[in-house]
Amino acid sequence: MAYAIPSDMAARYDLNTISDLLSDSGEPVANITDNSILLAILESSSGRVDAALLVSDNYTTAELASLTGNSLALLKDIVCDLGMARLMRRRPEKLGDEAVAAVSKDAEEYLDRLRRGDRLFDIPAHREAGLPEVTGPTAMDYRNLNLIPDRTHNFYPARSRRLPIGR
Repeated sequence: MAYAIPSDMAARYDLNTISDLLSDSGEPVANITDNSILLAILESSSGRVDAALLVSDNYTTAELASLTGNSLALLKDIVCDLGMARLMRRRPEKLGDEAVAAVSKDAEEYLDRLRRGDRLFDIPAHREAGLPEVTGPTAMDYRNLNLIPDRTHNFYPARSRRLPIGR
């Protein structure tokens, strides 16, 4: 399933440029909404997003498909950028290698930042994962265990020096 559709591509890039790059006959494509080439490019671009973000179960396809609002718009931007770079590669003589590299590089770098966790989509579980939390037994829990360090005074360091602050 593609995360973007042809109308998303048209909203982000010039429709005339897209129609021209899709053409195999020299005449611009009249209707891009059901163009099989553009649909295939958007699906493969979505696959590239999956390949980058499903690493180590950072995201699932269900999470990506359920995005809304600004996160969905960002996902569509990335897919459309990857798709435009792929579309530009079909006709490299029209725009040049530098333009293709610039569009592709921006999308790939952002995907890499998402994969590493430098950036996140708005999914509550992913936001919470970045909040550090200290868990474990408190000093009172250890005292109630009556362990050897608690029974032998002045031999082991004080428990307060061995536990995180506030524990």
